[in-house]
Amino acid sequence: MQTALFIAVVNSVQTLTSSDNQKLHQGIQQLYALHDPRTFRLEALTIVNQLVPSEIPSFFSTNLQTRRMSSVFQSDFPGLTPAMDNVMQEYFGEHPIVRNMPRTLNGAYKISDFISQAEFHQLEGLYQQYLGLFDMEEQMTFFLPDTSWPGSPYDSQPRTELLGFSLLRLRPNFTERDRLVLNLLRPHLAQACANLQHYQKIQQDLNQLQQLLNCLGLVILDAEFQVQSIAPQATRWLTTYFTRSTSLRRLPDHLCAWIKHQVINRTNDADLPQVFPPLRIQRADRELTIRLVIEQRCDRYLLMLEEQPLSLAPSLALLGLSQRETELLDWLIQGKDTDVIAQEMGITKATVRKHLENLYRKLGVTSRTAAISQALEKLGLLNS
Repeated sequence: MQTALFIAVVNSVQTLTSSDNQKLHQGIQQLYALHDPRTFRLEALTIVNQLVPSEIPSFFSTNLQTRRMSSVFQSDFPGLTPAMDNVMQEYFGEHPIVRNMPRTLNGAYKISDFISQAEFHQLEGLYQQYLGLFDMEEQMTFFLPDTSWPGSPYDSQPRTELLGFSLLRLRPNFTERDRLVLNLLRPHLAQACANLQHYQKIQQDLNQLQQLLNCLGLVILDAEFQVQSIAPQATRWLTTYFTRSTSLRRLPDHLCAWIKHQVINRTNDADLPQVFPPLRIQRADRELTIRLVIEQRCDRYLLMLEEQPLSLAPSLALLGLSQRETELLDWLIQGKDTDVIAQEMGITKATVRKHLENLYRKLGVTSRTAAISQALEKLGLLNS
């Protein structure tokens, strides 16, 4: 069946002139180059109208449940008045192309495919209150197959909202050549819409990834330890923690020396990325952690920077503990034993143990390690 369809398409293409085939090919190329959702409809409409010219071309979306239609016209057309929109909604079922669905969902159709010119003039809504006001005597319309517009409230019901193109002419002179061109272009228009949705999704994912990398403070170095890429947050941190400002191409000497030392002492397994013990630099009440990763084949190096407060006390206060319990938990996280905690807090070891019992009970744990894990997990800091 696919072979028969391919032969039919080839035979159809052969009925077009060489000039028509060339124009259609150029139009398809232009169509797949469209990536801006803000201008896609108008640019796609321009391509359609170049291949099959008409006096009033439009790119429309129509909802079969509400009978509401939204249209994009070329800039030289003023658009429809609210009264005309109401006419289209009220007389929605009068349109011959609508009346002959689902047949008309599968290709380009003219009004004259279904009714005569005299019958067309008698249509109270479509002609007398709409197309006749513009002296339009014919319309050719086609819907895009199984496509809904990105961001549409009807995305979950793709055949409820239909996208399509409408071409209006002053004379009923659409030809079979026009129909053939539109039918050949139709699947490419649908694919271009789908491509645009995928492109938007990729752009959103890239933006989220870039935001994540900025938060991590990513720096990418080449094999000569020169900066290929540096996130704005990484520049700010390096400028803060090192005496010499970070340039766009070279890291501070202290940091370069540390990186080279790690690289010299790396293992020889070139097939796996290698991660080394981090470099930690303290400044006031905060600490910068720098992690080095050597990518496969050692073509480049990655630095991942992350800043943390030296004390988690402000965050731990969110757990609903008492001031003493919060202070105790902070010391636990820093790895202090009972003797040091008692000395730092100015209390006896027995009092420390009493606070620990209360802390364990509130966190629902029975050990120091579990208390630390539970607290960090509740604060979303466990990975850190």
